[in-house]
Amino acid sequence: MKSSNIYKHIMSGVSQMIPFVVAGGIMIALAFLLDAGNIGASDYGWGNSVAAWFGDTGKIAFGFMLPILAGFIAYSIADRPGFVPGFVGGALASNGGSGFLGALLIGFIAGYIVLGLKQLFKGLPTSFRGIQPVLLFPLFGTILAALAMLLVNLIVTPINEGLVDFLTGLEGTSAILVGLVAGGMMAVDMGGPINKAAYVVGVGTLAGGVSTTLMAAVMAGGMTPPLGIALATVLFKGKFNEQQIEAGKTNWVMGFSFITEGAIPFAAANPKAVLPSIIAGSALAGALVGLFGVASPAPHGGLFVVPVMSGWVWFIIALAAGTVLTAFLLKLLLPDAVELETEEE
Repeated sequence: MKSSNIYKHIMSGVSQMIPFVVAGGIMIALAFLLDAGNIGASDYGWGNSVAAWFGDTGKIAFGFMLPILAGFIAYSIADRPGFVPGFVGGALASNGGSGFLGALLIGFIAGYIVLGLKQLFKGLPTSFRGIQPVLLFPLFGTILAALAMLLVNLIVTPINEGLVDFLTGLEGTSAILVGLVAGGMMAVDMGGPINKAAYVVGVGTLAGGVSTTLMAAVMAGGMTPPLGIALATVLFKGKFNEQQIEAGKTNWVMGFSFITEGAIPFAAANPKAVLPSIIAGSALAGALVGLFGVASPAPHGGLFVVPVMSGWVWFIIALAAGTVLTAFLLKLLLPDAVELETEEE
């Protein structure tokens, strides 16, 4: 199997999973926000009826994360007949403890099980073809995927638990290093495979419904590039043409909304200057998040979910530091706009 196909199948699952994670994660975060007066209590987040409603609904939405991930990976491999075996396999990964890794694995296994069944049932009489997509593929595909999950859960659960314990318990030097790497990865290709790899791992740490430092570092790293560029267009106008200065205004909104792609036009125009600047800024922001021990329960939302983070003031300080570093590196590395226009001519 080509690596490009593996990436395509994974992204098929991830792109469908993200809306459930975002909706569920933000609703759970809102539950904690609405129950702020109950901090420290055992039922924090569920201390009043409104907060409990947000929390319960968010948990249900969040609970679809792994089934959707596995279901759409299998769908990408085997088309529609792969969805049910993959979806059920993802639910078994969630219940069985193998979590995000188990769901990833069973998505591929279920997809290829259904491809095998398609070959197996190829010789059936034409009269049986009508029942293949509604009976044979979902029934036998789900049975075989569920049997495969017995082995997947047995092998992957200890690995997943160890990984989750490590990532959710990050502190000290390890937290700084992981934050630095994850933050920097978010700026390398701004929405490309490396950015998505960091984001998917960050989201995966939320599977247990907890707040994690890695997710906060990923968010800071993703917000920094557009914000740093926006700040540079305000402070150092001589480095940008009029069109870029206008685009910089939009980057404020994109940065605060955790949309890293706002930096792409600037990076495409001058990658040698922009890429090192935004990677350094994002890495600094991620490392500081690790240093301060900030943790986020929400996978998306940018500035709008900052109030629900633990240590949110430190998150803003880390984000500001990365933004300022990016802006000043751009001043240092970018040629003046006049020189750039002359080179283009």
